[in-house]
Amino acid sequence: MKICMVVPFFYPHTGGTEKYVKDLSTELVNQGHEVTVISTNLPEEKKAPAEDKMAGFKIIRLPAKLMFSYLPVTKKKFDLKLLEGYDIVHCHVPSFGFLREIAGKIKQPVVVTYHCDVTVSEKYYGIRVPGFIIKAVEYYADNAARKLLKKANAVYNTTKTYAETSPVLKNMPGVKNIPIGIFYDQIDATQKKLGLSEKDKNPKQILWLGRMAGNKGCDYMGKAMPKILAKFPDTKLVICGDGEEKAHINSLIDQLKIRSSIEMYGTATFEQLISFYYKSLVYVFPSINRLEAFGIVQLEAMANYTAVICTDIPGPNAVMDEGKTGLIVPKQDPDAIAHAVNSLLADPKKAIEMGRAGRRLVETKYDWKVIAKQVIDIYNKLGGA
Repeated sequence: MKICMVVPFFYPHTGGTEKYVKDLSTELVNQGHEVTVISTNLPEEKKAPAEDKMAGFKIIRLPAKLMFSYLPVTKKKFDLKLLEGYDIVHCHVPSFGFLREIAGKIKQPVVVTYHCDVTVSEKYYGIRVPGFIIKAVEYYADNAARKLLKKANAVYNTTKTYAETSPVLKNMPGVKNIPIGIFYDQIDATQKKLGLSEKDKNPKQILWLGRMAGNKGCDYMGKAMPKILAKFPDTKLVICGDGEEKAHINSLIDQLKIRSSIEMYGTATFEQLISFYYKSLVYVFPSINRLEAFGIVQLEAMANYTAVICTDIPGPNAVMDEGKTGLIVPKQDPDAIAHAVNSLLADPKKAIEMGRAGRRLVETKYDWKVIAKQVIDIYNKLGGA
């Protein structure tokens, strides 16, 4: 089968959607299919080539410019001739620009992965965004999304809890739920290369890792630390990531006088990420809004035998096996985060067993071989074979 993935951003631009498209495309190639990814050349300063190859699939990058903070616009109208010869066109949203140019205008079946609702973060660079602006933007975006998705032949998202609470998906018939997968064999190879074993698990280390954006909730992890340190004063919090909120987080750390208990890193290599995950007793995932629709980082933590503490928001709350692979806490609640972390710091054996259970869950439910077959089944039912 010849499949064309159409996605607003792709490597060297990094994010959860980009990783999803890369990994799904890689597994489709592994299962004998031909894949091309069409995207934009953003960020322009990276000077990515117009045509490229990665993991057995082709990449086409179209010249584009960035409107606002996350809205790519191609410099020329999308040429539908680029899609000729493919059996399936698979669009990834948001953003919706490519889908608007394609849906209802080509003969091939169009499949859409709906990664998340368009949501405005509650703050930007530490500054609150007025509620009326958030409501206006989201109202317009949701209406536009509903109209466009009706033109697709199949729509799926990554969790049932997110779909059931989405203003766009909740009343849309036929929406399927297919989770995100992970290539845990690559993690295993890196663990082996680094010589990591269970003896390296640090019972006094917790981890926050991700892009430092307002929706990721790193500040709530920071605010939880004083209560954690009050009970376990030798606890170390590793913070790994970069983004627009980094200066705000650094300021918060100093205000809370917890700098001596923090290790902060920027963008890390794959080997460094594996080491951070593996050596930490707990990974805390405190995201706060619907921009976070799944949380691949939870899979990464579980694949590295690490217990997860996750906030109770639709999507991410459906990934773990609560009570067995980790704990779920209310969003934007530093006290709840501190209580959950302290319960595991007080019982490292329980946390380690949760990490083992998380690894078993990854192997049975989130293997990309299993996930890709579910996507292929959608293609086949649309006559893509």
